[in-house]
Amino acid sequence: MKLAGFASSVMLLLALFAAKPASAAEQRETARTQCEVCHSGLGRTAAALPAVQFRQDVHADRGFTCVDCHGGDPTATDKTLAKGPKTGYRGRPTGAAIITTCARCHSDAELMRRYAPKQRVDQASEYATSGHGKQLAAGDSRVATCISCHGAHGIRMVSDARSPVYPLNVATTCASCHSNTEYMKAERTEAGTPLPTNQLHDYRNSVHYRALTKGNDLSAPTCNDCHGNHGAAPPGVGAVANVCGTCHAVFATRFEQSTHKPIFDRACVECHNNHAVEPSSDEMLGSGAKAICVTCHSPGDNGLLAAEKMRGGIERLKTGIAHARELIEGVENQGMEVSDQKLALAEAGNQLTLARTEIHATNPATVDPVVAAGLKIVGGVENAGQAALRELRFRRRGLFGSLAVIIVVVLALGMKIREIERRK
Repeated sequence: MKLAGFASSVMLLLALFAAKPASAAEQRETARTQCEVCHSGLGRTAAALPAVQFRQDVHADRGFTCVDCHGGDPTATDKTLAKGPKTGYRGRPTGAAIITTCARCHSDAELMRRYAPKQRVDQASEYATSGHGKQLAAGDSRVATCISCHGAHGIRMVSDARSPVYPLNVATTCASCHSNTEYMKAERTEAGTPLPTNQLHDYRNSVHYRALTKGNDLSAPTCNDCHGNHGAAPPGVGAVANVCGTCHAVFATRFEQSTHKPIFDRACVECHNNHAVEPSSDEMLGSGAKAICVTCHSPGDNGLLAAEKMRGGIERLKTGIAHARELIEGVENQGMEVSDQKLALAEAGNQLTLARTEIHATNPATVDPVVAAGLKIVGGVENAGQAALRELRFRRRGLFGSLAVIIVVVLALGMKIREIERRK
């Protein structure tokens, strides 16, 4: 009897070890509600799509089901019973109800600590301060809500490249409304002018877009970096420099010190544009054909003279660096050691970059010392390069002299050997 009991225990243990643990997909299938079962069986209809999409949803991965957002009885097989008045069925939320539905969890700090501890819980209150939120509160149900950007049933993590709010996808997501001329024709700016719809076109021609897509720099600015995401709104006139200064901190600090600060209503945008930000160049400074200064300043006025002086200093430093680099590379190719000079040229390049930064203060007095420091470094490199050339010439003269002596000795030896042979 004891043997039989022992055998049964062994068989049970073997059965437990042999049993395969249920996969995530199998567990998910077991947890399916009757909502999904019914909607999945509706064929290729719009009503079937949510059930299909929800299988790839981040909420489904965390164990949430249809009733968490829509209410109802997830066990009822009858449509009327599943959506009965006593089941708490809320149906398909729209407008402000979408914000309320999402905020039930996403504004609950205690709940979010269980599922996503790093997730913010102020999205709903921040949304209320946005352009979208204010219009929604005023009765405009056409504005963007949570599902407009994140989706409704196939919501993915922000870090998922398939998410509409992944950095590479944000501009296209915003453009689904903001580039739709028919959809946006009723919208107005705070000044009462029609809201433009060319933002995506301009942004795709910008240095920021190229850095994001061609340079694979996911930290490069896209729409929400400048406008905000949940609290999305155009930066006020007084905030533009601060928005740009989030990345370009030194430039923003210099601009605060400039004479342009109280004059430029749109701050950085006056020279660099907003969505179609082109790469900066030295040609933008001064009075040349591509200079921006001439759009406000006339020939001979103090502002343009200051710009030409700053441009002249930068050009002198650029030319000096180029000439010194050519000299150093030349002597290096002839076998001379120039590593110290190359490091010095790198520092001169840093001074050139700093000078280009200082021009945002629009004061030659801040640019001139930087240019002078760069030119001093260049002068030292030039002197070292010339010394290396003199060393090369000295070595060549010594080499030629040595060769001449060797040749004379060889000829003398040859003649001596011939004379000895004749005597024999």
